[in-house]
Amino acid sequence: MNTTDTYRVPRARQVKIGDVYLGSTHPVVIQSMANTNTLDVEASILQLKMIVDAGASMVRFTTQGIREVKALEKIILNLENEYRQVPVVADVHFNAKVALAAARICEKVRINPGNFTEKTGDYTDASGQDRREGLEKNRIRLKELIDICKSANTALRIGVNHGSLSGRIMSVYGDTPEGMVESAMEFARICGDENFDQVVISLKSSNSVLMVQAVRMLTRRMVEEDLYFPLHLGVTESGDGMEGRVKSVAGIAPLLAEGIGDTIRVSLTEPPENEIPVAAMITAIFPKPDSLPYHPFEQLPWDPFHHNTSIPGVFGPIGGTHPPVVISGFENYSDPVPDFIAENNRDGYVLSPIDGGTKIGVDSHSSPVRLVTLDRSPEEIMIDERVAVVVLDAGNASATQVRYWFARYLEKGNKKPVILKKRYDDPDEETMLVRATGEFSLLLTDSLLAGVWLSHPGLSPKFLNRLSFMILQATRNRIFSTEYIACPSCGRTRFDIQSVLGEVRQRTSHLKGLKIAVMGCIVNGPGEMADADYGYIGAAEGKVTIYAGKKPVAKNVPQDQAVNKLIEVISEHGDWKAP
Repeated sequence: MNTTDTYRVPRARQVKIGDVYLGSTHPVVIQSMANTNTLDVEASILQLKMIVDAGASMVRFTTQGIREVKALEKIILNLENEYRQVPVVADVHFNAKVALAAARICEKVRINPGNFTEKTGDYTDASGQDRREGLEKNRIRLKELIDICKSANTALRIGVNHGSLSGRIMSVYGDTPEGMVESAMEFARICGDENFDQVVISLKSSNSVLMVQAVRMLTRRMVEEDLYFPLHLGVTESGDGMEGRVKSVAGIAPLLAEGIGDTIRVSLTEPPENEIPVAAMITAIFPKPDSLPYHPFEQLPWDPFHHNTSIPGVFGPIGGTHPPVVISGFENYSDPVPDFIAENNRDGYVLSPIDGGTKIGVDSHSSPVRLVTLDRSPEEIMIDERVAVVVLDAGNASATQVRYWFARYLEKGNKKPVILKKRYDDPDEETMLVRATGEFSLLLTDSLLAGVWLSHPGLSPKFLNRLSFMILQATRNRIFSTEYIACPSCGRTRFDIQSVLGEVRQRTSHLKGLKIAVMGCIVNGPGEMADADYGYIGAAEGKVTIYAGKKPVAKNVPQDQAVNKLIEVISEHGDWKAP
């Protein structure tokens, strides 16, 4: 890479959604989605007002059919004056006719290329003729929608979900980021052919790393083809509480830090107004830059679009094929337990292995575990044969400054594993969670770190330790607990998803390494839980379907028996352990 050049961040086209602007030099817009039944106009208006009062600039509603379109029209007409400037967005799946109707009354319509005219599903070996016919069917139907959008001044969101790619796309690309990108680009090209540029695109997944990789790939493709439409960022089904926030930040913040993204939604399994403060904090801490000291896609000594291999160097349990280590301060730990406890000494630090092994000194002079700052040249580190592990104390440097250091470090051929150490002084846990997760995720998404070392003078080591493990899990570097994939619920959900998630977590949180999905409906649930091991999916009023992988194994289970049935299925498949 040329270290003297500055990369100018390209800007997406400007899109107008009601009175809200996306792209170009406009600030990142925060939005959310209502979880009311859209047919309940009064409740939907009330929730829109709560979301907007919390700070959102756009609100989306599930729109399954023509009845919901008519309800949306009533919602729009009955909004009080101070809320009429807020764009109302129709979220449409499986029914192109509904999208055509919604485009006449809403400021924006979201469609999913995977089910606009085609069926989602598992890998199918479609013939070339089948693929051409499927694409042409999409072109004809999408042109109808574009014509309506043009005449009604309605924007269009092309929303691709990892778990709901069409069988036609799957037959060529499989369940991959490349498939997500091509699914979006097919529709983007049609919009370009029709001279329609009021388009927003999203690529979403419950896997934060896959989502980042896919969006990077899409951004490069759109810029290359001169179709750079604004991007909506979000991690689907991230869950609730601390875990949900970490997963969302891990997907959104690294992209914003590199100048990618124009509107965001933090999808939490909580009341939608709870999402807004988190989103506001992300946009405040990670403002989009005008330039970067490196090109985010080219001439990097790693692949920004695919999973990278393990750290090449190794020193005891650090680097090589070992998962990144966690270093924490003194505390009475139970679970998760850090790998090392750090203690200050006269020359630097002493790392004490939690298992009682040999202590390791860390200093800036002679220890094989060398403490360095960003101004230490990579060449100097490489030629010093005494150095086996680098502890990079990044101070107050931004995430992109640290990433630039890594690019230079690895470009010089360094194979010594690096532990990143950062000290924070944020005023509370949630602010630090957002900042630390975003900064570390920009590096961990590409598997660049051999260890994580967080410190804060006013927060407990136990919190810092748990946050470290959660960041590693969200970036798929180290799994330490059960992972829950849970939707934020919407108008299709027919049970209290928050309470169900709580019950499932209470019964299964000891099953470390398993991914369990709790999804509100059968419409998107099976697709959006694409990489889950087991799933609890709403099927109908009071009924649940239990999944093992992508296969439904118990249908229409009464809801009061569903958690027990889930545990029974986990046991039948050999994954149950007594708590």
